[in-house]
Amino acid sequence: MQSMLAPQITAMENLTLDERSVQVVCGPLLRYMEIDYTRRIWRGSCLLVLNSSRAPSLTLTLKTDKSGHHQAMQATKVETIDVFRDEYYFWRYELLLPLTNESQTVTYGTDCLPQRQFKFHLPAIHESMRFMFYSCSGFSDIPQAIKDKFNEKGAPLWQDVLDRHEVTPFHVMLGGGDQLYQDRLIHEDFMKPWVAERNPAKRLQMKLPQSMKDGFEHFYFWNYVKNFGFKESPVQAQAYAAIPSINMWDDHDIIDGYGSYPADMQSADCFQVLFANASRFYYAFQQHTNMERAESDGMIRGSKPSCNHILTTLGPDIGFLSLDARGERTKYDVCTQQSYDTLFREMYRRLPPTIKHFMVLTGVPLVYPRLTLFEKAMESAASFNLATLAGKTGTLGDIISGQLNEWNGDPELLDDMNDHWTAANHEIERRGFIKRLQTFARDKSVRVSFLGGDVHCCATGRLYSKDMKDKEEGDPFLMVQIVSSAIVNVPPPQVLLTVLNQNASYVTFDGNIEEKMYNLFKFSPNGNSRKNKKLMGMRNYCAGYYDEKKGNMNFWIQAETEVGVKGTKGYLVEVPKLVFGQVGAKLHTENHKEQLLAYHHHASSTHNNSNAAHMPPPPPSTQHQHHHYQQQPAQHIGPGGFVRPPPQR
Repeated sequence: MQSMLAPQITAMENLTLDERSVQVVCGPLLRYMEIDYTRRIWRGSCLLVLNSSRAPSLTLTLKTDKSGHHQAMQATKVETIDVFRDEYYFWRYELLLPLTNESQTVTYGTDCLPQRQFKFHLPAIHESMRFMFYSCSGFSDIPQAIKDKFNEKGAPLWQDVLDRHEVTPFHVMLGGGDQLYQDRLIHEDFMKPWVAERNPAKRLQMKLPQSMKDGFEHFYFWNYVKNFGFKESPVQAQAYAAIPSINMWDDHDIIDGYGSYPADMQSADCFQVLFANASRFYYAFQQHTNMERAESDGMIRGSKPSCNHILTTLGPDIGFLSLDARGERTKYDVCTQQSYDTLFREMYRRLPPTIKHFMVLTGVPLVYPRLTLFEKAMESAASFNLATLAGKTGTLGDIISGQLNEWNGDPELLDDMNDHWTAANHEIERRGFIKRLQTFARDKSVRVSFLGGDVHCCATGRLYSKDMKDKEEGDPFLMVQIVSSAIVNVPPPQVLLTVLNQNASYVTFDGNIEEKMYNLFKFSPNGNSRKNKKLMGMRNYCAGYYDEKKGNMNFWIQAETEVGVKGTKGYLVEVPKLVFGQVGAKLHTENHKEQLLAYHHHASSTHNNSNAAHMPPPPPSTQHQHHHYQQQPAQHIGPGGFVRPPPQR
């Protein structure tokens, strides 16, 4: 096997295209959008960022994995979505690739990177995707010595992802937020006027000179190049070129805590310019679009142009929603009622009738230990001397003492508290969102699961019916939370996780429905027994797939075995299917492939227009099963403890 340590591109390469020097600063970056079941087409895009106003060619070869049939293709459309300072062009290549009854390997290349070949993988038309979920792919503003300890340059967990991908390829990569960190922005030279002004009122009134506006633009563009490009992030860049992504931003893609600051601060000129640049380059690099055209490129508009959600499928069995929890966020609302109404309407309208599992990615976890103790401590710290607070609260004071946010002077953890769904500001909104998902699960007999990151640890929780503990397959209120964070950033202090663990007892959600965290981590990745079995402060990511035979979803949390060294240990969370009512019985007894083909025939006969390839598919008019939390995989073992899906028959 070729080593994943060596990048396939040395990047920032100077090459010849039309007799001029061309510099590729970022890319190729792959993005997955949707499968068009009406025409059996995989829709996605590829992005190249380079200093040429002429579009390089992009050629692709599709090869079926069993029969070996080859098909040469080119991008359906090539266009520029942005230009940075009249020099660097964002070239977007729309990819509409045919799906067959076999899985396929796509090999592709471009004339601006000659003698370089990349590849990614497509599922068969009836096959659901193997996916990888991650969050927090960068370091906060911490000393370089700590980054070196965690092997910043080697990116060991990303290497583990690529090794796993080489053996059992992932079809899609789910970025759960903080795909990069903008934290060092505050230390840039152009920020000195803001930092030097110590009067909060004057900061809010400050009008930025052009030099500061230019500084923001320069910083965000080149920070993306640094974090996504092959020159300084070769391992991550190889993953972005080999596994199509679905990304959603969180606060660090903008700036630490964005959206949870007071309204007057977020409306200040500095924050307005900051957010405009963060939005521009988030949409360009991560979504291959811009705010104006985001809807036509597969996103669902919220109440503002800066807010765009993602609703798609990962094959015929898995629906997927990625909630934009930053684009319209305020200190008191994660999303607006308009966004929720639009999303639920589209969920009922768009998702095909074969969906059995529905994953909801929210950035910050929906199910997580309550932070009431910390909220009260942080609010007190904002008004009183931190040293006094530390004296009163002991260990808790040690955690927060002296850690002030450099943007507004509040304790650093206060903005993190406000970010959480379980914060007092968001509790009503959270409850309403979950209740609507419960109704959706009942109506469609679809098992809903949550994906979350942000918190720099791994954990598993759930909502469930108290009287259905032994009948989980028939409980529509059973919703499992997967928490996977961080793939790069460092874990939080162990004392913080200890306090959270002690505060992780069950909570009554609504009448018969409870929520609680699981004792998943009985042993550390190195084999040592653990006291804190609910929350584990080890870097990690999640690998998952749909079990066709059982109808379950398998999530493997892959945790770092040794700090800074490649290698992970897998922890399995098996989420049962939902068989609820006549809808559920029918969904799980009819032939999977026949359902899909019948749906394909119906949709094809009712949607004959030139835009069919760009539209999502329209909809047509109990047994005992327990979650299995395993320390050791039992069969089909791959590297790092990942259980391979059974071979396709």
